[in-house]
Amino acid sequence: MRDKYNVAALSLLAAGAFFIAISLLFNLGDVTAAAFVLAGMVCAMVGIFTWAFSGTAPVDPELVGILPAQGCINFCALTHNLGVEGHAFFLPPQYTGEPRVTQFNPTSTQEGLELLAGKKGTQGTPPETGGAGIVTQPSCDHLIRDLRTRNALEIPENKEELSALLGEAVEDVFKFAQRISVTWEENRILVTFHRYPFIYGCKKIGDEYPACCVISPCPACSLCGALIAEGIGRIVTLDKCSVRASGKDVIAVFSVVPLPDENIQGTPDRDVAPQAQTPF
Repeated sequence: MRDKYNVAALSLLAAGAFFIAISLLFNLGDVTAAAFVLAGMVCAMVGIFTWAFSGTAPVDPELVGILPAQGCINFCALTHNLGVEGHAFFLPPQYTGEPRVTQFNPTSTQEGLELLAGKKGTQGTPPETGGAGIVTQPSCDHLIRDLRTRNALEIPENKEELSALLGEAVEDVFKFAQRISVTWEENRILVTFHRYPFIYGCKKIGDEYPACCVISPCPACSLCGALIAEGIGRIVTLDKCSVRASGKDVIAVFSVVPLPDENIQGTPDRDVAPQAQTPF
Protein backbone atom coordinates (compact mmCIF):
# COMPACT_ATOMS: atom_id res chain seq x y z
CA MET A 1 0.00 0.00 0.00
CA ARG A 2 1.38 3.40 -0.99
CA ASP A 3 2.08 5.96 1.72
CA LYS A 4 -0.61 8.65 1.61
CA TYR A 5 1.96 11.44 1.83
CA ASN A 6 3.87 10.06 -1.14
CA VAL A 7 0.62 9.97 -3.12
CA ALA A 8 -0.14 13.57 -2.11
CA ALA A 9 3.36 14.69 -3.13
CA LEU A 10 3.06 13.05 -6.54
CA SER A 11 -0.37 14.62 -7.05
CA LEU A 12 0.97 18.09 -6.24
CA LEU A 13 3.91 17.67 -8.60
CA ALA A 14 1.57 16.49 -11.36
CA ALA A 15 -0.74 19.46 -10.73
CA GLY A 16 2.22 21.85 -10.89
CA ALA A 17 3.35 20.41 -14.22
CA PHE A 18 -0.23 20.62 -15.52
CA PHE A 19 -0.61 24.31 -14.66
CA ILE A 20 2.73 25.23 -16.21
CA ALA A 21 1.93 23.22 -19.34
CA ILE A 22 -1.37 25.10 -19.77
CA SER A 23 0.41 28.45 -19.58
CA LEU A 24 2.88 27.34 -22.24
CA LEU A 25 0.43 25.68 -24.64
CA PHE A 26 -2.40 28.20 -24.62
CA ASN A 27 -2.45 31.93 -25.28
CA LEU A 28 -3.95 33.04 -21.99
CA GLY A 29 -2.56 36.54 -21.77
CA ASP A 30 0.26 37.74 -19.61
CA VAL A 31 -1.64 38.02 -16.34
CA THR A 32 -3.47 34.69 -16.66
CA ALA A 33 -0.37 32.87 -17.85
CA ALA A 34 1.65 34.28 -14.94
CA ALA A 35 -1.07 33.12 -12.52
CA PHE A 36 -0.92 29.59 -13.93
CA VAL A 37 2.90 29.53 -13.75
CA LEU A 38 2.81 30.81 -10.18
CA ALA A 39 0.21 28.21 -9.20
CA GLY A 40 2.28 25.50 -10.85
CA MET A 41 5.42 26.55 -9.02
CA VAL A 42 3.62 26.63 -5.68
CA CYS A 43 2.21 23.14 -6.25
CA ALA A 44 5.63 21.86 -7.27
CA MET A 45 7.38 23.35 -4.22
CA VAL A 46 4.76 22.00 -1.80
CA GLY A 47 4.98 18.61 -3.51
CA ILE A 48 8.77 18.54 -3.15
CA PHE A 49 8.58 19.39 0.57
CA THR A 50 5.86 16.81 1.11
CA TRP A 51 7.93 14.16 -0.66
CA ALA A 52 11.07 15.05 1.32
CA PHE A 53 9.38 14.66 4.69
CA SER A 54 7.03 11.80 3.89
CA GLY A 55 9.44 8.95 4.70
CA THR A 56 8.63 6.77 7.67
CA ALA A 57 10.79 7.34 10.72
CA PRO A 58 13.56 4.71 10.96
CA VAL A 59 13.45 2.35 13.93
CA ASP A 60 16.29 2.89 16.37
CA PRO A 61 18.67 -0.09 15.89
CA GLU A 62 19.57 0.02 19.57
CA LEU A 63 15.93 -0.59 20.41
CA VAL A 64 15.71 -3.47 17.92
CA GLY A 65 18.90 -4.92 19.34
CA ILE A 66 17.53 -5.26 22.86
CA LEU A 67 14.18 -6.75 21.77
CA PRO A 68 15.38 -10.39 21.91
CA ALA A 69 17.75 -9.80 24.83
CA GLN A 70 15.44 -10.64 27.72
CA GLY A 71 14.05 -13.73 26.00
CA CYS A 72 17.57 -15.11 25.50
CA ILE A 73 18.50 -14.35 29.10
CA ASN A 74 15.31 -15.94 30.42
CA PHE A 75 16.03 -19.13 28.45
CA CYS A 76 19.54 -19.29 29.90
CA ALA A 77 18.23 -18.75 33.42
CA LEU A 78 15.66 -21.51 32.96
CA THR A 79 18.17 -24.02 31.58
CA HIS A 80 20.61 -23.14 34.36
CA ASN A 81 17.95 -23.92 36.97
CA LEU A 82 17.41 -27.28 35.23
CA GLY A 83 21.12 -28.07 35.30
CA VAL A 84 21.58 -27.57 31.55
CA GLU A 85 24.70 -25.55 30.73
CA GLY A 86 25.70 -26.82 27.28
CA HIS A 87 26.03 -24.73 24.15
CA ALA A 88 23.35 -24.82 21.47
CA PHE A 89 23.59 -27.70 18.99
CA PHE A 90 21.68 -27.39 15.71
CA LEU A 91 20.29 -30.79 14.67
CA PRO A 92 19.49 -30.99 10.93
CA PRO A 93 16.47 -32.86 9.55
CA GLN A 94 18.85 -35.42 8.06
CA TYR A 95 19.82 -36.40 11.62
CA THR A 96 16.51 -36.28 13.47
CA GLY A 97 13.91 -37.01 10.78
CA GLU A 98 12.07 -33.84 11.82
CA PRO A 99 10.84 -31.48 9.07
CA ARG A 100 13.13 -28.65 10.21
CA VAL A 101 16.23 -27.91 12.27
CA THR A 102 15.92 -28.31 16.04
CA GLN A 103 18.10 -26.98 18.83
CA PHE A 104 19.60 -29.23 21.53
CA ASN A 105 21.14 -27.93 24.75
CA PRO A 106 22.91 -30.70 26.70
CA THR A 107 23.77 -30.72 30.38
CA SER A 108 27.27 -29.65 29.37
CA THR A 109 28.96 -28.97 26.05
CA GLN A 110 31.40 -31.88 26.45
CA GLU A 111 28.57 -34.25 27.36
CA GLY A 112 26.71 -33.09 24.27
CA LEU A 113 29.69 -33.62 21.98
CA GLU A 114 30.18 -37.16 23.29
CA LEU A 115 26.48 -38.00 23.12
CA LEU A 116 25.86 -36.63 19.62
CA ALA A 117 29.09 -38.10 18.29
CA GLY A 118 27.90 -41.53 19.42
CA LYS A 119 30.68 -41.97 21.97
CA LYS A 120 28.42 -42.38 24.98
CA GLY A 121 25.58 -44.74 25.81
CA THR A 122 24.51 -47.56 23.52
CA GLN A 123 24.16 -46.74 19.81
CA GLY A 124 24.17 -43.06 20.57
CA THR A 125 21.23 -43.14 22.99
CA PRO A 126 21.26 -40.91 26.08
CA PRO A 127 23.06 -42.23 29.16
CA GLU A 128 21.03 -44.36 31.55
CA THR A 129 21.07 -41.58 34.10
CA GLY A 130 18.75 -39.58 31.79
CA GLY A 131 18.45 -35.82 31.74
CA ALA A 132 20.81 -35.39 28.77
CA GLY A 133 19.47 -31.98 27.80
CA ILE A 134 16.63 -29.97 26.30
CA VAL A 135 15.37 -29.88 22.71
CA THR A 136 13.60 -26.75 21.46
CA GLN A 137 13.00 -24.87 18.22
CA PRO A 138 15.81 -22.38 17.46
CA SER A 139 14.99 -18.69 17.68
CA CYS A 140 15.40 -18.38 13.90
CA ASP A 141 12.67 -20.91 13.13
CA HIS A 142 10.13 -18.35 11.93
CA LEU A 143 12.79 -16.54 9.90
CA ILE A 144 13.51 -19.74 7.99
CA ARG A 145 9.78 -20.35 7.56
CA ASP A 146 9.50 -16.85 6.11
CA LEU A 147 12.38 -17.55 3.71
CA ARG A 148 10.65 -20.72 2.55
CA THR A 149 7.27 -19.02 2.12
CA ARG A 150 8.22 -15.71 0.55
CA ASN A 151 11.62 -16.41 -0.99
CA ALA A 152 11.27 -20.07 -2.04
CA LEU A 153 14.28 -21.02 0.07
CA GLU A 154 16.39 -23.90 -1.20
CA ILE A 155 19.40 -24.77 0.96
CA PRO A 156 22.42 -25.90 -1.09
CA GLU A 157 24.95 -28.49 0.01
CA ASN A 158 27.93 -26.84 -1.66
CA LYS A 159 29.93 -24.68 0.77
CA GLU A 160 30.42 -21.80 -1.67
CA GLU A 161 26.72 -21.71 -2.53
CA LEU A 162 25.85 -22.02 1.16
CA SER A 163 28.07 -19.02 1.93
CA ALA A 164 26.27 -17.07 -0.80
CA LEU A 165 22.91 -18.04 0.70
CA LEU A 166 24.00 -16.81 4.13
CA GLY A 167 25.05 -13.50 2.60
CA GLU A 168 21.79 -13.10 0.73
CA ALA A 169 19.67 -13.91 3.79
CA VAL A 170 21.67 -11.78 6.24
CA GLU A 171 22.50 -8.83 4.01
CA ASP A 172 19.63 -8.53 1.54
CA VAL A 173 16.56 -10.10 3.12
CA PHE A 174 16.82 -9.44 6.86
CA LYS A 175 19.40 -6.61 6.85
CA PHE A 176 21.24 -8.12 9.82
CA ALA A 177 24.57 -6.68 8.63
CA GLN A 178 26.03 -4.55 5.87
CA ARG A 179 28.18 -7.53 4.91
CA ILE A 180 29.06 -10.96 6.25
CA SER A 181 32.12 -13.09 5.58
CA VAL A 182 32.11 -16.87 5.94
CA THR A 183 35.35 -18.80 6.44
CA TRP A 184 35.34 -22.59 6.23
CA GLU A 185 38.06 -24.43 8.08
CA GLU A 186 38.43 -28.17 8.67
CA ASN A 187 35.72 -28.54 11.31
CA ARG A 188 34.94 -24.89 12.02
CA ILE A 189 32.96 -22.18 10.31
CA LEU A 190 33.65 -18.54 11.16
CA VAL A 191 30.84 -16.11 10.36
CA THR A 192 31.56 -12.39 10.75
CA PHE A 193 28.74 -9.84 10.76
CA HIS A 194 30.40 -6.63 9.56
CA ARG A 195 28.85 -3.47 11.01
CA TYR A 196 26.14 -5.38 12.84
CA PRO A 197 23.42 -2.76 13.48
CA PHE A 198 21.98 -4.44 16.58
CA ILE A 199 25.26 -4.84 18.44
CA TYR A 200 23.92 -2.83 21.39
CA GLY A 201 21.76 -5.83 22.27
CA CYS A 202 24.80 -8.14 22.09
CA LYS A 203 26.62 -5.93 24.58
CA LYS A 204 23.64 -5.85 26.92
CA ILE A 205 23.35 -9.65 26.90
CA GLY A 206 27.12 -10.05 27.32
CA ASP A 207 27.18 -7.71 30.32
CA GLU A 208 24.37 -9.57 32.09
CA TYR A 209 25.01 -13.18 31.04
CA PRO A 210 28.30 -13.70 29.14
CA ALA A 211 27.54 -17.31 28.13
CA CYS A 212 24.04 -16.51 26.89
CA CYS A 213 24.96 -16.05 23.22
CA VAL A 214 26.24 -19.62 22.87
CA ILE A 215 23.52 -21.21 25.03
CA SER A 216 20.57 -19.30 23.58
CA PRO A 217 21.70 -17.78 20.24
CA CYS A 218 19.84 -14.74 18.97
CA PRO A 219 17.92 -15.05 15.67
CA ALA A 220 20.88 -13.77 13.60
CA CYS A 221 23.46 -16.32 14.80
CA SER A 222 20.80 -19.00 15.07
CA LEU A 223 19.85 -18.44 11.42
CA CYS A 224 23.42 -19.07 10.28
CA GLY A 225 23.83 -22.15 12.47
CA ALA A 226 20.55 -23.70 11.30
CA LEU A 227 21.19 -23.05 7.59
CA ILE A 228 24.72 -24.44 7.83
CA ALA A 229 23.55 -27.55 9.70
CA GLU A 230 20.80 -28.33 7.20
CA GLY A 231 23.01 -27.50 4.23
CA ILE A 232 25.88 -29.83 5.12
CA GLY A 233 23.62 -32.37 6.83
CA ARG A 234 25.72 -32.38 10.00
CA ILE A 235 25.19 -31.33 13.60
CA VAL A 236 26.64 -27.86 14.21
CA THR A 237 27.28 -26.17 17.55
CA LEU A 238 27.97 -22.54 18.38
CA ASP A 239 31.33 -22.48 20.17
CA LYS A 240 31.88 -18.77 20.57
CA CYS A 241 30.22 -15.46 19.83
CA SER A 242 32.13 -12.25 20.45
CA VAL A 243 32.19 -8.56 19.59
CA ARG A 244 35.27 -7.39 17.74
CA ALA A 245 37.43 -4.73 19.42
CA SER A 246 36.11 -2.11 16.99
CA GLY A 247 32.69 -2.57 18.58
CA LYS A 248 31.00 -2.83 15.17
CA ASP A 249 31.46 -6.45 14.13
CA VAL A 250 30.24 -9.74 15.62
CA ILE A 251 32.11 -13.01 15.11
CA ALA A 252 30.29 -16.34 15.52
CA VAL A 253 32.37 -19.53 15.56
CA PHE A 254 30.56 -22.77 14.72
CA SER A 255 31.93 -26.31 14.97
CA VAL A 256 30.83 -29.47 13.18
CA VAL A 257 30.21 -32.42 15.52
CA PRO A 258 32.29 -35.52 14.61
CA LEU A 259 30.51 -38.40 12.93
CA PRO A 260 29.50 -41.37 15.14
CA ASP A 261 32.07 -43.54 13.38
CA GLU A 262 35.15 -42.11 11.69
CA ASN A 263 34.80 -44.78 8.99
CA ILE A 264 31.30 -43.63 8.08
CA GLN A 265 31.18 -41.02 5.36
CA GLY A 266 28.34 -38.58 4.77
CA THR A 267 25.63 -37.72 7.24
CA PRO A 268 25.12 -39.58 10.52
CA ASP A 269 22.79 -42.57 10.48
CA ARG A 270 19.46 -41.78 12.08
CA ASP A 271 19.61 -45.02 14.08
CA VAL A 272 22.42 -43.61 16.21
CA ALA A 273 20.71 -40.28 16.85
CA PRO A 274 19.10 -39.34 20.16
CA GLN A 275 15.35 -38.87 20.11
CA ALA A 276 15.22 -35.17 19.32
CA GLN A 277 11.45 -34.91 19.01
CA THR A 278 10.94 -34.43 22.75
CA PRO A 279 13.11 -33.22 25.65
CA PHE A 280 15.25 -35.89 27.23
